[in-house]
Amino acid sequence: MNQRFLVLRSPLFFMAAFLLASVQSASLEFQPRTLVYKDSERTYYLALPQDFEPTKSYWPLVVVHGGGGNAQNNSKAIAMRRIADEMDLDAIVIAPEFITEDKQVSRFPNLGEGEFLKAVLMDVRKEFNLHDKILLNGYSMGGQFSHRFALRNPGMVQACATFAAGTWTTPDGRLLIEQYGVVKDPNTFLSDHENAKKIPERLADLFDKRTAQVAGLPAAKGAEKVPFLVMCGALDTRHEIAVQFAESLRDSGFTIETEWPTTPHGSRSEEYAPEFEKYPEHAIRFFKKHTGGNE
Repeated sequence: MNQRFLVLRSPLFFMAAFLLASVQSASLEFQPRTLVYKDSERTYYLALPQDFEPTKSYWPLVVVHGGGGNAQNNSKAIAMRRIADEMDLDAIVIAPEFITEDKQVSRFPNLGEGEFLKAVLMDVRKEFNLHDKILLNGYSMGGQFSHRFALRNPGMVQACATFAAGTWTTPDGRLLIEQYGVVKDPNTFLSDHENAKKIPERLADLFDKRTAQVAGLPAAKGAEKVPFLVMCGALDTRHEIAVQFAESLRDSGFTIETEWPTTPHGSRSEEYAPEFEKYPEHAIRFFKKHTGGNE
């Protein structure tokens, strides 16, 4: 089923001018694919490099969409495909379609979508030669999923570039919440619905029995071997907790890079276009650095 990826202007983070430059690239032919997962038909998208060679091995570059979008209009995945070609990163970009009706499964991999991602990777490996480990990226809610997946599944992740998450789980199991700060005991905090009044209203759905059980899961053994790139806009209300998460990684012995572009969380204004471009550019440079330059 070859069809051109429908590109919409996402209010989350990439503005119209930036997307227009992306869709003009010849490499943006994303292929919608389906697989049966737990008796349901699920979808994901992938895009091959411009100079794809069937016998060559490629890095699976997984780009997780945010809560306000889906895999089909994932502007971040489109930008990553374009810049990966420009910077000669040998990668197949994979954009899984996560369940958006239930935000918790997209925030916390252990609630189900982590296993779906593994199923997607198995499906892609049936057709393409892929390296054993993945390159993992996500912005906003995608950032919430990506860092938690990397911390809990370090044997699967070569490097993780995670951006602008509204919540983070530190390696030692603390929960960081936007405009609130550090929660030392996530299970107790999220089990008391009175605490919902203390955090942004759009995050009130965190107060869920399932979430309380997984929000404080500490990093798995060996997680410190996964290098992290943490980015968040300096004008974003999520910036403070992104800095705190980066510090928690350093304190736990992780290899960590950071960058704080001058951006809000999302904007269509061309004023921020050069700053938003830093996210995919820095991510691809980071991935090249931690793949030995495509080895």
